[in-house]
Amino acid sequence: MARLTFLLIAAGLSLSACSGDASDRDSAGGPTARTLPEVAAQPVRIGFDGPRFDACAGYGVVTNLNPRGDNYLSVRAAPNGNAEEIDRLGPNKGVSMCQQVGNWIGVVYAEEGEEGEGIDRCGTGSPVPNVRVYEGPCKSGWVNENFVELVAG
Repeated sequence: MARLTFLLIAAGLSLSACSGDASDRDSAGGPTARTLPEVAAQPVRIGFDGPRFDACAGYGVVTNLNPRGDNYLSVRAAPNGNAEEIDRLGPNKGVSMCQQVGNWIGVVYAEEGEEGEGIDRCGTGSPVPNVRVYEGPCKSGWVNENFVELVAG
């Protein structure tokens, strides 16, 4: 009898552990984006190499994407995989590599169709007097370093 009582209690605990608001779970049973902790946006900064060097130390291209998968690189609002996705970059997209935090790179890049103007248009190929937040005219955000290949810098 004691064993039967134990099994019933264990079964009840298992069921209660699986219950909860179904809207907090995706179709595979994992947490939805709504349940992920919020990550505050962190702007990309430039000028780390001082006033005699380019605002961003390197230039790279997006690489190592899976052509059978999504074939894009998510640009995040902060150096964190849980941060908001603010853009997507395709293969071979050129980016100025301005700041590194862990395995995340703060990048600056021209809008689609303006690739030819690249570094000069974005102002990252010229010195800035001090470290500061990048404020345009191009886009900026954070990407995983495993998907950017250094070309110059």
